[in-house]
Amino acid sequence: MASKVKAMSGGTLTIEVVFANQTKLSALQLFDAVASGEIDMAHSTAYYWTSRSSAFNFFSTVPFGMMAVEHYGWLRHGGGYALWHQLCAQRGVVPMPCGNTGVQMGGWMTKPITSLASVKGLKIRYPGLGGEIFKALGAQPVTLPAVDIKPALLDGRLDGAEWVAPWSDLEMGLQDVCDYYYAPGFHEPGHTLELLINQSLWNKLSPSHRAIMESYCWGEFTETQAHFYAENAHALDRLRAIKKLQILRFPNDVVKEYRKKTPDVIRSVVEGDAFSRTVYESYYAYLRQQLRWAELSDRAYWQARYI
Repeated sequence: MASKVKAMSGGTLTIEVVFANQTKLSALQLFDAVASGEIDMAHSTAYYWTSRSSAFNFFSTVPFGMMAVEHYGWLRHGGGYALWHQLCAQRGVVPMPCGNTGVQMGGWMTKPITSLASVKGLKIRYPGLGGEIFKALGAQPVTLPAVDIKPALLDGRLDGAEWVAPWSDLEMGLQDVCDYYYAPGFHEPGHTLELLINQSLWNKLSPSHRAIMESYCWGEFTETQAHFYAENAHALDRLRAIKKLQILRFPNDVVKEYRKKTPDVIRSVVEGDAFSRTVYESYYAYLRQQLRWAELSDRAYWQARYI
């Protein structure tokens, strides 16, 4: 992003990239750091901020919710981005969608999940609403930054964890500590990433610089998804070559119970917060409309392709 924005602006807008190992900030501190002006921007994901408002969930990913193109459509054309902007403006931050992983994997486990009963008591790293629903199934979900996932699996603090998909998971080395890799990622069917920008800094940018940032970030939504699709296919082949690793589907009773619990858990999360309820209603009104179209388009095509 830094190099492309510099080129697009003719060198008048530059971004200094600071990586995680170059700062004392954890991934869970980035929102406050941007809001305070400690840093100008951060690349993150909205469900890390749900302690501030449950509405943030709907701007990252929702279990059994929108896939990537649907989420893009809601944000861009269904009123979603206006709600997201309103939510962050109260806190001195400007959000922009900046990437989407597509459908993720279900996660890694140190021991096999053979039934719904084997989920109970598991200590697992599943943030956001995905973790809340696993909690309703009897698991013990926690939110940990990426750098802590592998050590926690190694020392027994975690029995399992989700990260992203084959490409990212392979690079993190999760195949070195877990022998069981589960699909599908029904907890994160289209995970949108974000760029957070300090409001005061944003106000100082020229209209042309704002337009460059907006153009790049919206474009990155689809570019990231395409990149993940390309790299995931290669990484999956590498993972399948590991003899001790088993790539499995979640048992049917786990999927069915998770799906059954999803609506009630999500409704309970937004209760008592009028703005979260507004976002929830907007999200699901758009999704219901999209599902009617998907029945005749995406789903019908997938069925035809496998006849």
